[in-house]
Amino acid sequence: MKRAVIVVLSSALALTAVAVGVELWVRATWDSARGRPGLFIGDAARIEKLAPGYDGWYAGVPVHTNSLAFRDPREYDIAKRPNTFRILVFGDSVTFGHGSLYESSYPYLLEQKLRGWRTDVDWQVWNLGVPGYSTAQELMYLRDVGPAYRPDLVIVAFFENDVLDDNTVRTRSRLGVLASRMKTSLRRRWYSVEWYRRLYEQARLRWVASAAERRLAEENAAAERVLFNRPADTASLKEQRLTDPAPLSDAELASERCPHQQIERFSADVYRAQRGFRPWLASIRQLQALARSGEYRLMFFINAAPRRCQTADLFDARGTADQDAFLLAILGVGVPAVSSHDAFLRYRPSQMPNAGGHSVGNSNAVKAGVLFAFLKVQLEHELKRSRES
Repeated sequence: MKRAVIVVLSSALALTAVAVGVELWVRATWDSARGRPGLFIGDAARIEKLAPGYDGWYAGVPVHTNSLAFRDPREYDIAKRPNTFRILVFGDSVTFGHGSLYESSYPYLLEQKLRGWRTDVDWQVWNLGVPGYSTAQELMYLRDVGPAYRPDLVIVAFFENDVLDDNTVRTRSRLGVLASRMKTSLRRRWYSVEWYRRLYEQARLRWVASAAERRLAEENAAAERVLFNRPADTASLKEQRLTDPAPLSDAELASERCPHQQIERFSADVYRAQRGFRPWLASIRQLQALARSGEYRLMFFINAAPRRCQTADLFDARGTADQDAFLLAILGVGVPAVSSHDAFLRYRPSQMPNAGGHSVGNSNAVKAGVLFAFLKVQLEHELKRSRES
């Protein structure tokens, strides 16, 4: 018994020494532009969430969260004024603005368009995107904050990997609360937690993930190696600028085609067979039920872009257009659903940085434009009636 105790204590000391060594090594080699600990804290149901009052860097750009724990330098009173129209945008890292300046994230750009359209309305577009979130976590987030925030509209954003994520809807438990507190403490103080997390993600992608998930991860990683290869320079990249490029003319759209042979075709059966499809669909149906019940006015937005042509500066919709139509049919059951996919066809990929992944600059402007054009039509008569009354 005594010998067993000694073995256990020795093992614990050895593991502690290794953990401290890893922590010292990670701190010594850490690139501060990649972020500092404290942006994420634990949550008993959502696993993790953004911390309130964070002020630092994430993915090479400055990030600030307000006291309500979402990315925004502004503070808000939860109570709404009579002319307030509050829009909550839920999503993952694409909505949050991974690698994007806050001022060119698409929820912020949408707010600016709405303000320019109707100056008599107090437009509030709250970016509730959290990197890594699945549709189930976005559903739980809405349930957590919806009653207090009282949104006039909820936008739930979709990205391709949402179908591959863990979409288990969890409930809070005492054990979950304890685990979330421990995770919060670790993530605030230990830089090496992020290192372990990346190591786990690499191992998962290599040994557990499906072929579709690996392909998507490889495509995004390849695009980001080009765009974000120096994290310290990410905030000042020319790609961050909003240059308002001229769209292709109808003549150019008619005459220019990607000459490269189509390699990949979309199959609805293969898409439905992915291991994450059914739980993802269950989360979607729950969100649609919230809309049908009248609890929330809700719509879906697909963060999508055609693939780049391999041999010309053009977007190629072959394959992606079928997938986009398939998703719109699912998301649009009883609620509005729009996509940015077709809007990108009027531009050249060289004008739209990382359009199909963590979009920045002009790519986010296109997404904001799609949402604004849709909302302007939907809300114009409603706001007119409100003003007249």
